Amino acid sequence: MKRLCLFAGYSPENRVDDYVVHYLKELSKFADVYYQAANHANEEELQKLDAVTQGRWAQAHEKYDFGSWQKLIFRLGWQEIEKYDAVILVNDSNYGPVRDLAEIFNRMDAAGLDAWGITENYGNARHLQSYFLTLNRPVVESPFFRNFFESIAVEESKQKICEKYEIGFSKLLAENGFSFASLIDRSVLDIPFGADISTYQNTLLQKGSPFLKRKVFSSRNFASEDLAQTRALLEELKYPLDWIAPPEALQEPLGEGGLGAAQTQSDAHAKDAADFQAQVGSPPATPLSIRAVVKRMLWPLYRPFKLRVVDRLAGIEHRVGHLAERIDTDGRDLRSDVGSLRRDFSELRSSTDGLPSFFVDVRAQVSGLAQGSRDTAAQIAALQAQMTALSRNSTDAVARLSDVQTSVAELHGHLDWVQRDILIALMSNIDLDSLKGFKCVTDYPVAYDSPDHIHPVGTVLDHTRHPRFIRACEDYFAGSGKQLSFLDLGCSAGGMVLDAVLRGHIGVGLEGSDISRLQQRAEWRLLRDSLFTCDVTRPFALGRGEIETFKFDVISAWEVLEHLTAEGVEGLFANLARHTRPGSIFACSISQVDGGFTEDGTPLHQTLEPLPWWQERAAKHGFDVLESQAFLPLDFARGNGNSSVYYRPAHSYQEKEGDCFLVVFQRR
Repeated sequence: MKRLCLFAGYSPENRVDDYVVHYLKELSKFADVYYQAANHANEEELQKLDAVTQGRWAQAHEKYDFGSWQKLIFRLGWQEIEKYDAVILVNDSNYGPVRDLAEIFNRMDAAGLDAWGITENYGNARHLQSYFLTLNRPVVESPFFRNFFESIAVEESKQKICEKYEIGFSKLLAENGFSFASLIDRSVLDIPFGADISTYQNTLLQKGSPFLKRKVFSSRNFASEDLAQTRALLEELKYPLDWIAPPEALQEPLGEGGLGAAQTQSDAHAKDAADFQAQVGSPPATPLSIRAVVKRMLWPLYRPFKLRVVDRLAGIEHRVGHLAERIDTDGRDLRSDVGSLRRDFSELRSSTDGLPSFFVDVRAQVSGLAQGSRDTAAQIAALQAQMTALSRNSTDAVARLSDVQTSVAELHGHLDWVQRDILIALMSNIDLDSLKGFKCVTDYPVAYDSPDHIHPVGTVLDHTRHPRFIRACEDYFAGSGKQLSFLDLGCSAGGMVLDAVLRGHIGVGLEGSDISRLQQRAEWRLLRDSLFTCDVTRPFALGRGEIETFKFDVISAWEVLEHLTAEGVEGLFANLARHTRPGSIFACSISQVDGGFTEDGTPLHQTLEPLPWWQERAAKHGFDVLESQAFLPLDFARGNGNSSVYYRPAHSYQEKEGDCFLVVFQRR
């Protein structure tokens, strides 16, 4: 099986740790590995990965692991992703592997699943933990997979990331009919329903897990099982212990056996800590505090109470939270939920019978909650009435109504354009087959390094149409009625190409990102033989039939040039020179304003230079500014206030004088 591994890393210290290099080395035995860190890192650190990865990058961003996987997908491109039988999503939150992965891959591949992971959690929904996910071809080729990763965005919190993407991904797998399971069968383990399975580290290692969560050693009170045993298990599995955090920095859960056992464990951990510090040359740490010893002594009493009462109260609180959300969203009849809550409270009250007397107050509080739940239905009804009355006069409701009205107006505008396009095509008897035969030859089929591909915005939103420009070109070329040839660079959804075709001309479009092609947006479905993807700053050849390099009458680029680097501008004009003849024109709008930044600080407008700078670059490749009044500002498709989406009346940003250059160059 040909596998692709996308590895998401993160280091607050901007380094690549030894355990990560080891992890990637083991993964490289089974997959082509690409690494993306969500932090900055210098070249010296990244060079540690050269022998174990096919590519490695570091770039600070706020999308967590899913954002790093998204960046790698966009960097490689969907065409490359589709070459693999399986995609493995991995992050650096685990130590390991502590076992040979070959046996695990063989076992899970033989299961015939569409997707699998190492462990799963239940919580508010069953889901595979995302630190290690294998997605086989049926999932990778599905539209939902692409749509999911193209929609990854910055969220307000890590918890939101988990709910929307980790839990959400498993939910989408189930909704789309894909089979998935985990290596470790949680159903046979003695782990509380709502608990994080990763905290039961010793159980997982003994059941065959190849990984150990780093938080077991790096976060206080994360581990639910004895850490001394964890270190012993790792030593038995021959995993280097010098990569593991020192135990003295932790406060472990209480074990069984009372004060004597607690003191014995305390002494043992203190010795481990001293040994570890001796190895690294640091002063020995002090033994565990008296408070920790007392907590260990009380653990055997507290644990059954926690399992029988505290955990169940947490579950009920969780359900109440969901109940409140449902009230806020749709106000449906929730009597059945209230009844279920009442039964849970009743069972919880019964479960407290027989506990020590110092839990009586807790039992009384639970009983009070159960009694109070009888009035919940009436309270919900009253709350719904208040919310309904509030929504009638709220500003949010007015804003939503305005949004709906705007959407309806845009929809009518869209339908008007579509209706006219159909009528024009029928009346003009356009033969789309006559436009076939073009091919794009390039070693750079996608602009993988472009911020507009790595962080697609315009390419998935814009759909520029402007028939007036086509008519202006017809008038410029003496209105001879001859068929003209148009090439639109940065064509996005292909609208300008369609405008040329509907006027009876030859139209071709090039787009740097492949997202519109993969989604078959707008005209990509209709003009499939006239739209191509390539990096327009690198050498390409558009040919047709026996003609290896076709010469176009008109080439256009609407608010594209400012997105290129200075080096990319040189490459673009070199391509323009190869695809034009003397007298051909290049019409463009070049923005002079800040185009915003990606979430990692990369500017979308990379080159903001005065007009003489652009004229100098054009002149080097045989283009001069056209001194003619043939093209008026309103003839330009963009840069004059026209919308980037054709059925909207105006652009969201209204250009002021000097904000955008509207230029027509002519080939000498």
